[in-house]
Order: sequence, then C-alpha cells, then structure tokens
Amino acid sequence: MSGEHHFTASATWDANERSGSLASGTGHLSTTFGGAPSLGGRVDRTNPEELLLGALLACFVQTWAIFLAKLRLPIESPRVDGTLELGVDPAGGYRVEKIHLSAHVPAALLAEREADVAKTLALAEKYCIVSKAVKGEGREVHVTPVAG
Repeated sequence: MSGEHHFTASATWDANERSGSLASGTGHLSTTFGGAPSLGGRVDRTNPEELLLGALLACFVQTWAIFLAKLRLPIESPRVDGTLELGVDPAGGYRVEKIHLSAHVPAALLAEREADVAKTLALAEKYCIVSKAVKGEGREVHVTPVAG
C-alpha cells in the first residue's frame, strides 16, 4: 500500500520578480504564485493561502458529493465557498487560525432534510484528506450549510 498514493509537485522562486511557479507532478496544475497582497505580495498572482484554501475546497466538495450520493440528497452540482483567516503566530510571522466553509444547499432541501445534510457535511469533514491535514493546534475548520 505504501507508495500507491504518492503525489509530487515542484515549485521555483524568482526573488527579483517576487514570483514563483508551481506545477503538479501530473502536469494538470501549473500556475504562478506570489505573496498575498495583504502581506506585501503581488496582486497579479495567486498566493499560497489561496492555494491551500483551494486544495481544501476541492477535496471537501468532492468528498461531500460522495456522501450526498450515498444518502440520496439531490444536489446535482455541489458548491462550497471558503474563507481562510491568518493571525499572528507567537513564534513569529503568521499562521492559519480559522477556515470557514459554506456548503450551498437548496433551501427546501435544507428545511426538509436538515439532519441528513448535517450528516453529509460531518462525514465529508471527517474523510476529506486535506481537511484532516489542516486541522491542528490553534486552527479551526468550520463547515455550515447555506440555504440558497
């Protein structure tokens, strides 16, 4: 089993341009990145914080879709929005303190099957690999259904 689930990526950094490039080992992801504008970075690049949040969203919505199907909740195109908050790290610099995910659920379905919706979200949070990776001391991940 070891090595069966192995992933690679590569990143480079150009200090003069304050920009980097990132590529997944499969070649399906290729992007430029830089520091977050709020941290003095470039406005014309994605940043590591957005990439982390994007990885969590991609994993979560995919995992949630599995449990929506298992519990036969009719959401054909699941959508999850997210926010990531940084705070000052007592050891220096910044750290991720909170991530909030909003799972969009049709209002009628949420009213009719709220317990089932909550169960699918809890299972998605439990089994999403990235969700498990980002949780830890001083960090929170909150997931709530949003009627819409």
